[in-house]
Amino acid sequence: MSQFPDGPLPRNIRDDVWLACRVSHLWDLYYADVIPGYPIDAHFGPRARRRFGSIRARGRTCLILVNGLFAHPDVPDYVVDATLVHELAHYVHGYGSGTRRLHANPHQGGVVDREMELRGCLFLEDRAAAWRRRHWSAHYAIHASDVVARRARRQADRDAAWAAILAQAGWRPIEEVRALLATTAPAFGLTEPPFEVEWLLPSSRKSGLSYRFAGEGVVRMHALLAHPAVPREVVLYELAYWLAAARAGPRWRDIEGAIAAAGLSRPARAAIGWRRSVWPAFRREQFPVTARRARAPMAPAA
Repeated sequence: MSQFPDGPLPRNIRDDVWLACRVSHLWDLYYADVIPGYPIDAHFGPRARRRFGSIRARGRTCLILVNGLFAHPDVPDYVVDATLVHELAHYVHGYGSGTRRLHANPHQGGVVDREMELRGCLFLEDRAAAWRRRHWSAHYAIHASDVVARRARRQADRDAAWAAILAQAGWRPIEEVRALLATTAPAFGLTEPPFEVEWLLPSSRKSGLSYRFAGEGVVRMHALLAHPAVPREVVLYELAYWLAAARAGPRWRDIEGAIAAAGLSRPARAAIGWRRSVWPAFRREQFPVTARRARAPMAPAA
């Protein structure tokens, strides 16, 4: 039996037999006109924060996994049903079913919602979404507290590793980047920078050189841009891009024009060339960031 941090799940917990019955019932109710492909094998899978379900072919069987936290009786049946009818829409579109795929992308243009609306089951997703907005965060925090704690420990380890790396001699301090921002802003007609700048301490999934997240007055620069082998014009270009966007708007043509008007076209071209030819391999070479690597200085790239 699955375990939650506070002990075994209640005896009335949903199991894979219950889940198979729900799949059969929902198929008969909403998808009975479809000629089936591979037989469906449904299971409760890992506990996840954002993924509620998945579908794939395993051999000549269709495997549907439902978030393991949905097995808990505090989650309404209709939340599980909404996930299942969503995955069954993928199934009839040829994903995991062994039949011809009807769409190049499984969510292309809202095809899943349209399929569910056509079959009269989209209301389940509407109800489930309302429940998730009100209750999902608390449910996840209670019943996946061990996952949350592990994630926090991993993040703390990554942060400590990055702090050790950034403290190495020769690495570009954030104060240098802030000073560069302050001296570059007037070239864009700005008396002072419209944002702060901080290092982003990324996981290997964050591959961009800089980010400005909605609602934040901060540009976050990938911490590897502090590496002594990264040319100064690369850092300058990242700052110039966001300054131009603040001044001229988000369209690339306007950003490009603002950079040219600021007299930064030449370093921008050099930086864009470096981004394309060097950055991908450079970034892969430096990951993963671990405590072990933090103890030894990282050699500049050749």
